Amino acid sequence: MKIGIITIGNELLSGFTIDRNSAWIGQKLLESGMKVHIRQTIQDDYDDICDTLESMWKDWECDYVIVTGGLGPTVDDITVSTFLDYFDDEHEFDREYWSILKDRFKKLNFKMPNLNKNQAYKSKNGKMITNLVGTARGLHYTKDHSSLFKTVKTALKGGPKKTHFFALPGVPQEMKSMMTNYVLPVLEKALESKVVCKSIRTTGVPESILQEKISDIIDANKDKCDIAFLPHRMLGVDIRLTAEDIEIVDSLLKSIVKRVDKYVYGFDSDKLEEVVAGLLIDNNTRIATAESCTAGLLSARLTETAGSSKYFNGGVVCYSNELKHDLVGVKQKTLDQYGAVSEETAHELAVNIAKKLDSEMGVSITGIAGPGGGSEEKPVGLVFVGIFYKNNVYIKKYNLTPNRSINRELTVILCLNEIRKILENSKGI
Repeated sequence: MKIGIITIGNELLSGFTIDRNSAWIGQKLLESGMKVHIRQTIQDDYDDICDTLESMWKDWECDYVIVTGGLGPTVDDITVSTFLDYFDDEHEFDREYWSILKDRFKKLNFKMPNLNKNQAYKSKNGKMITNLVGTARGLHYTKDHSSLFKTVKTALKGGPKKTHFFALPGVPQEMKSMMTNYVLPVLEKALESKVVCKSIRTTGVPESILQEKISDIIDANKDKCDIAFLPHRMLGVDIRLTAEDIEIVDSLLKSIVKRVDKYVYGFDSDKLEEVVAGLLIDNNTRIATAESCTAGLLSARLTETAGSSKYFNGGVVCYSNELKHDLVGVKQKTLDQYGAVSEETAHELAVNIAKKLDSEMGVSITGIAGPGGGSEEKPVGLVFVGIFYKNNVYIKKYNLTPNRSINRELTVILCLNEIRKILENSKGI
């Protein structure tokens, strides 16, 4: 099964809007055992749309083509008219749907714009895809290959076949609704063999080092399984395994994990904060935080998981030295002698916040996020993380970047990963 995706929109090409639709579609297809063979982003242009549809059908011989964008009522929404021309079709006014649209606007206390009348037309030859959350309906056409045997191989695969074309809205929630309720069921019904896709989630290690550690596994299995590295924005790399044989995927997954185990925090859709939450619960550990330069970002991540009240007791944003001393109990002597950004201050913050908030684990963060405030001795990007657990204090020192927002986000990820490693190592102790 060959699947192509076309995203339409001048704003996508200019960078004003990020194309998240194709990423979501690709992910959903993989979850259903299918993968995308080609993806193209084009402008709102009649010739570009027609040429790309033709290329997907003729050159790429796609079985299914999913198009998003350009179904709205404004002048730049030309996907419907282009589809009608490409498939030699006409449309007719749908009075029943026009009545439904007017009723929807009336319930929202809006006067129905005449522009929306464009969305009340229906195809004569194609199928209309119901929009459960918006106004623009989708389109479903088929085009057969009876006159298009590009190769002998194609002909031997069963003769003429049909390519299905789906036109979906660019509005994410509307596109997702149509994909879930209409497109995916059509594809799944025709699926003969599923692709198996599993991901190993790692953090704290660059992509190049990961690849070096498993390069022999990749080389030995390149014809059996697609092994890809998917870096995230901040200190995370997924190793994705894709093949049609689940036994091969499972075997390779075990082999790879053995090599890079200390960097692995989860699999598939696992999130680092969710893994940490599970470990805190399993270890019957309550956590408290004292944050300076991250200003509560760690507490926010720790409480993103439902049920966080089971393990999160509370946190303090002690940005000023006065609060570090008055609220958390860092000794004035420590602040005067070593400074707020120091191993000694991080140590006292972690120990004291755990005691003050009656928690088994106390975590502190203090640093110079930037862009100003640094010195030769303590440059921008210097961060100390302190973790108090089972009467031990673990201190980590990081020299990060000149960028303030990156430093704050990186610190939280590094801190979460240290908490994970400490809790995993304490199992059975």
